[in-house]
Amino acid sequence: MSGDTGLGEDWKRLLHDLDAIVEIYEKGNNLMSFGRDVSLRKEILQRGMPESGLFLDVGSGPGNMSAMAKDLRPDTEGVMMDPLPSMLRRAMIERGEKSFMYVCGIYEALPFRSGSFVACLAGFTIRDAIDRIKAYQDIHRALKDNGVFLIIDLAKPDSAVKRFFVGTYWRLLAPLMLSLYLGSKARHFADIYITYKHLPRNRVFIEQLEKAFRKVWYETRMVDGVIMVKACKDESQC
Repeated sequence: MSGDTGLGEDWKRLLHDLDAIVEIYEKGNNLMSFGRDVSLRKEILQRGMPESGLFLDVGSGPGNMSAMAKDLRPDTEGVMMDPLPSMLRRAMIERGEKSFMYVCGIYEALPFRSGSFVACLAGFTIRDAIDRIKAYQDIHRALKDNGVFLIIDLAKPDSAVKRFFVGTYWRLLAPLMLSLYLGSKARHFADIYITYKHLPRNRVFIEQLEKAFRKVWYETRMVDGVIMVKACKDESQC
């Protein structure tokens, strides 16, 4: 599915399943990534998080990425945005109502003025967009001229051999492992494979970003099954 630009009609199905696992969402992510999700988020933040200013965390979930960004750069302020009210409520409980601003919205139609943010963060979430191309365009609009878009997410390797192993993990092994640790609710994590299927190969993923942003830096991890990206409106920022 190298031509895919997003989840399309599968988006509502994904939201339904995410809504069912709000309380175990981060625990499931940690298990599936063998504990690497925290260190990978920190790595991309250290690579590109501005020292100060207002940032946006799209698909924020319970707010781990925002909390890490704030700890790393105390002079920043953050807005958490998620399409699920249940995720935002969870974030408010865990992070505090006054620590961040909370907004319900989708990537493709950000409810913010142009040039509002110094950074946009997307931690294991941009693959959930209905249409990634529209999401990139609106995120570009919402960033300041020197703004950066920081992504850490699942990825589809260019190598057929690596693609086989990564795809097999998300289709069979990850759901089995989660069911052993989390019980019946783990079935809702199975839709991660759907989001993986909709991803283009890494080369195409980066090419799509390069159509929206002036310069794009990236590296892959975990058999090329995870990608870190810093996309810049001004190439001097990359």
